[in-house]
Amino acid sequence: MPIVIHINDKISIAGGVEVYISQLQPLLREVGWESSWVGIKRTGSLVTIESDNELLNWQGSIEALGDSPIAHLAANGGGILHVHSLSKPKILQQLFKIAPVVRTMHEQRLFCPGQGKFWARSGQVCEQPVGLHCLLHAYQQKCCSRHPGRLFRAYRNVSYELKQASHLYSRILTNSRYIRDEATLAGVPKEKISLLHCFTPPVIETIDPAKEPGIVFLGRLSRTKGVHYLLQAMRSVLDSVPSARLDLLGDGIDQEEFKRLAEDFGVADNTTFHGWVDREKIDHYINRASVVAFPSIYPEAFGIVGIEAMMRSKPVVAFDVGGVKDWLENDKTGVLVTPRDTQGFADALIRLLKDPEVRKQMGKNGRDRAMEAFSPEGHIEKIMAIYADALRTNRTQ
Repeated sequence: MPIVIHINDKISIAGGVEVYISQLQPLLREVGWESSWVGIKRTGSLVTIESDNELLNWQGSIEALGDSPIAHLAANGGGILHVHSLSKPKILQQLFKIAPVVRTMHEQRLFCPGQGKFWARSGQVCEQPVGLHCLLHAYQQKCCSRHPGRLFRAYRNVSYELKQASHLYSRILTNSRYIRDEATLAGVPKEKISLLHCFTPPVIETIDPAKEPGIVFLGRLSRTKGVHYLLQAMRSVLDSVPSARLDLLGDGIDQEEFKRLAEDFGVADNTTFHGWVDREKIDHYINRASVVAFPSIYPEAFGIVGIEAMMRSKPVVAFDVGGVKDWLENDKTGVLVTPRDTQGFADALIRLLKDPEVRKQMGKNGRDRAMEAFSPEGHIEKIMAIYADALRTNRTQ
């Protein structure tokens, strides 16, 4: 039985990366792959491995990784190491010695020290390739940690990825054309890159309309996610659709600021901050919503919330950033808006809230596209071919 070990910095669900790994594992097992998930942390010279497979739990020196349980499992089974959110050069150096390594770029970490290509201070997308100027921008634009040690390590990690690791990965998977193109511009070998979109499990269509027209936001409550723009847009929405409601699902460092903004904009009575909610409640609020809002202003690598909404026949209104265009077809599965155009975002929401026929057609289009382009079956077929190619290439080297 072929083996793949997913390597991340954690094994608990903290975001889209971990959701992806947790959903991918059972699919691989169904088609005959043995799949495990490990989280690797480094503390000084020691490495700790935690896993959903307790046989892989381990602690030792970095140099001893080659004699760790993951090394033995990969070697005995002719396995693949699939790296996700991990950027530790010394650990990666050891992994390359163990087995073929496939890397997924869930974000911009291979070519951006801040891992987001976003200038937080000015709210602008960074369009400059990585370079020494990144060290200055960390202080001028708050695009990366300004702690000297952490900033240096982040820059060192990117330098290692571009100059060495990118040439050693068997394959580098990008989940959007945006990430693919940015990686190529930064110097990642084009021949190493494969475009592999995210997927979302199919669901039975369940429409549970609320009594009032509803807008749902799902994600981290931070300024990069554009919640402040959504709250400002909500002010215009209520002028046209006074009964509209906004449900915010998630929490984050800017939650209290957003609650104050809701009061300042006069939309607090129509806005509910639900905090973190489980999958059942997420489905409940999406199913009863009229439209899903995706107001991110930083260049999202993909935006899995969008295809989750589409799978549930919900149109999406989003700012045109990053990889969003890979799933949102303007005026077909939702509406794309110029980034930070608050009134344009509000106009799109108003249009969908007021026109149930357009809303229904976009929802149907979205569901059809999600089933066709973002299904688990299509994803697993492509990733198995990538794994098989990595193993085949490794045997011939």
